[in-house]
Amino acid sequence: MGTQVNNLPSIKQLQYLIAVHQQQHFGRAAEACFVGQSTLSSAIQNLEETLGCQLIERENRSLMFTDVGEEVVERAKKIIDDSISVVELTKSYKNPLSGKLVLGMIPTIASFIAAPLYQFCQETFPDLKLVLVEDTSDRLLEKLEQGHIDMGMLALPYRTEKFHTQVLAKDHFSLVRHQDYQIPEILEDFNLLPEDSVFLLEREHCMTGHALSACDLNRSECINPFEAANLHTLLSMVEYQNGVTFLPQMALNAGILEGKPMVTLSPQAEAYREIGLLWRKTTGRIRDFKMFSNQVGDFIKKQCQ
Repeated sequence: MGTQVNNLPSIKQLQYLIAVHQQQHFGRAAEACFVGQSTLSSAIQNLEETLGCQLIERENRSLMFTDVGEEVVERAKKIIDDSISVVELTKSYKNPLSGKLVLGMIPTIASFIAAPLYQFCQETFPDLKLVLVEDTSDRLLEKLEQGHIDMGMLALPYRTEKFHTQVLAKDHFSLVRHQDYQIPEILEDFNLLPEDSVFLLEREHCMTGHALSACDLNRSECINPFEAANLHTLLSMVEYQNGVTFLPQMALNAGILEGKPMVTLSPQAEAYREIGLLWRKTTGRIRDFKMFSNQVGDFIKKQCQ
């Protein structure tokens, strides 16, 4: 006979164990779980008795997880994820696209479409409470992995192998210059631009890498060493005729150049970044997320045309 069901650890015991591992302290773990310390301690003792081995070494006020304890924590996290996934799955079948959905967006997307997307979702999914979070690509992927956000909207290509990735639209780049800043009108090779004439965002904004690779700009002498923290600073450098920059169609459609003496020039070859939605492969809301990405995909395509 296999292990009897009543000899299995409970979800609550595993949650308490994970909390102690995260906090490295019984008192703080109890607070995080909204229970008394004695309740949490006895639950973990019961868990150790059920499993027949010591998971945590307690000495005076300090604690240390045993090797097997560390392994149990890793497996416990997967069990909790799978349990949440079961709840999400049944919930999304009963009430599609309802409840809360936390969507992370990078600044070079959020700046242009966060407000209209929020409005679109309110009208399209009336039972869904959308919460938007703005952060850099790396930090959003971290938040997605840890379960702090449900989905991420990123510009691709990016290192997203861990997650399911749904490409929504192509967002084409244009060169932007002041109307009086002279460069060759038909510019087949952006590497012929003057020295230090290309202004870009800080490297942590993936739009910089996407623009350079999409426009085949690889001559470093063209790029000005100044790195802007945001698009407004970037545009002011161009507005004062210090050089040029590259902007995606999404930004142009949102009216970022409105009232400014700027002109755009499309590259000869197709230059673009892709806008994609990401979610965890283990999620139980996959049906919901596919429905969401289909509707939002149509909305994003219109913002990039």
